[in-house]
Amino acid sequence: MTSSTPGGRVHALIDELDAAGTLPAACRSALEITPRERFIPARMWVQEDDGGPYVALDRVVEADRWMGNVYSDRVIVTQWDDGRTEWPAVGSRPTCSASMPSVVVGMLAELDVQPGQRIREIGTGTGFNAALLAAMVGKEGFVSTIEVDAVLAGLARANLASGDGDGYGNVSVEVGDGATDRPDAGQSWDRVIATAGVHVGRLPYGWVRDTQAGGIVLAPMRADLASGPLVRFVVGDDGTATGHAVTMRVGFMELRADRVTSSAGMDAAWDDTTADVTGTTLSPWKPLLDLDHCWPLAVALPGCRYDVWEKTPERPGVAWLRDPLTASWASVAREDAAYVVRQQGPRRLWNEAETAYRWWQSRGEPPLESWVWTVAPDRQSVTLPMNLDNRCDVREE
Repeated sequence: MTSSTPGGRVHALIDELDAAGTLPAACRSALEITPRERFIPARMWVQEDDGGPYVALDRVVEADRWMGNVYSDRVIVTQWDDGRTEWPAVGSRPTCSASMPSVVVGMLAELDVQPGQRIREIGTGTGFNAALLAAMVGKEGFVSTIEVDAVLAGLARANLASGDGDGYGNVSVEVGDGATDRPDAGQSWDRVIATAGVHVGRLPYGWVRDTQAGGIVLAPMRADLASGPLVRFVVGDDGTATGHAVTMRVGFMELRADRVTSSAGMDAAWDDTTADVTGTTLSPWKPLLDLDHCWPLAVALPGCRYDVWEKTPERPGVAWLRDPLTASWASVAREDAAYVVRQQGPRRLWNEAETAYRWWQSRGEPPLESWVWTVAPDRQSVTLPMNLDNRCDVREE
């Protein structure tokens, strides 16, 4: 079997993933019997170079190139803008994709899937993840996956039914909003996995309620100011789920119910003479661009967005904070060896951000894995356990 055959490409990808870290045996077996090509449309988009543009590929026209990308550790975009952008045009927002295989197996490892289990998946996408789950739970197990986009659900159902034999008979594909709909009401799950980003404080409690005690809910969490982390919740006997971020970092599209319009660029002048001007000794770059450092700001400033302008001959580098709800904004720029802060609006966003950051520093700069996430029937919170009096509650329901 050569590396140019489908089987050879599968094993080459498995070897690549294995060399990069621990590949659980169950994931290896599932990958070996689940051809990724079956779940990728003939026309797709991919970034062949890190940070490069997306290119459109057609399997019929460029079969080898298409197959090479399918069996690479790359994200494959299968839909833009909820289907409004047609191939080969590149849209503004990817709304369906096949995640990087390394992310897929990493999440499945954190989910700790066991034979015979009942799994609930939120976000079917192409059906590839559901197929891997089906292989891991075996014929005695069951996978129920829900997809909000009826067209995508139909394609995934067809993908899962194709191939030899009866396809994946232990998988049910439902159409609905995974945040609110319960097509399997009354069912109890061993595991729940979300393949869409969930805003902090808004994890649907139904996911916890429908998971048996000791079961796991795995979800990529996000805030307006930061994407990530992947949080692994364990459901307790009292119906409360407690979670911690895992070490792997992920970036997923939001649940459709949580989507907001893409943040527009700042239209204020960074050196606006009408703004209130102060100074700071805190460089803004690491607090905004490093996820561990950004997370205390993200929790403390819900609804806030940021932007970073690189230095040009005409101006210094500028960091922005903006609150669309109150029209408040802040800019921070290095001028004459000092950081100058300009703020406008009812909120003093930089003051809030710096207070949260200094609070986090005073506690030893704990990493994301140190935060404790709690989802109860009437409350969701994110805390640092070293001082519960400094609780950062993000939402009360």
